[in-house]
Amino acid sequence: MIFQGRRFDGLNVKLLKSQLLMMSMLLLAIGFVSCSGEDGEMGPQGPQGVAGADGADGLDGADGINCWDLNGNGIGDITEDDSNEDINLDGVVDALDCQGMDGQDGVDGNANVKLYKYNLDVFYDYTQLILDMTGYIDDDLENYAYLFYIDHKSGLRYSIPGNLYNNNFYARVYTNLELGNLHVNFYDLNDDAAQVPGGEYTHLVMVAIELSNTAKNGGDPLAELKAAGVDTSDYNAVAAYFGLEE
Repeated sequence: MIFQGRRFDGLNVKLLKSQLLMMSMLLLAIGFVSCSGEDGEMGPQGPQGVAGADGADGLDGADGINCWDLNGNGIGDITEDDSNEDINLDGVVDALDCQGMDGQDGVDGNANVKLYKYNLDVFYDYTQLILDMTGYIDDDLENYAYLFYIDHKSGLRYSIPGNLYNNNFYARVYTNLELGNLHVNFYDLNDDAAQVPGGEYTHLVMVAIELSNTAKNGGDPLAELKAAGVDTSDYNAVAAYFGLEE
């Protein structure tokens, strides 16, 4: 009986300990729940922190291709085919080769060249013609160089001053730019004044070439025409050069 009583007491002790442990855990859980209240309002933003140190510089980029390096091999290639990089053919491959070859000069326009025709049918026999230049050119007459031609009734056009039809006469030209007059004098082969029958010559042609700034400072546009291979005594050559149309 004593042995059985001890065994009963031991079981009761174990059961009591187990109940106490469970009670302790329950109280602890209740304590955690009771201590966790609602979240409070967000506090003010703190001051900005100290900036960090700059990072290390990145690696340098690769060098670009030189403008003359057409194939990108980094070497100036001088060849005799399409791969030649010496564009200006000066024997050196450098930045000058990036400019390309000069283009061909364009044809000169005729905006600064004027053509006028005087009707000579209104004149009877004459040894001299006095013609008004101001009726054809509005601005300063001294801003132009002049070429003169005269048309014969046969259809031929002669440059004056110079010999005329059949070389029986010749003409001289004088311009008074201050008064705006053009004088044409006719002479025979003895240098005497020659009388020209009315209707022998039909038109006097004047080509007025505006002077460039260079010509105004001493350049001669007529000499420039001759340097270009233009025969100024040939009206057709002059007209073709300037693109003149009647």
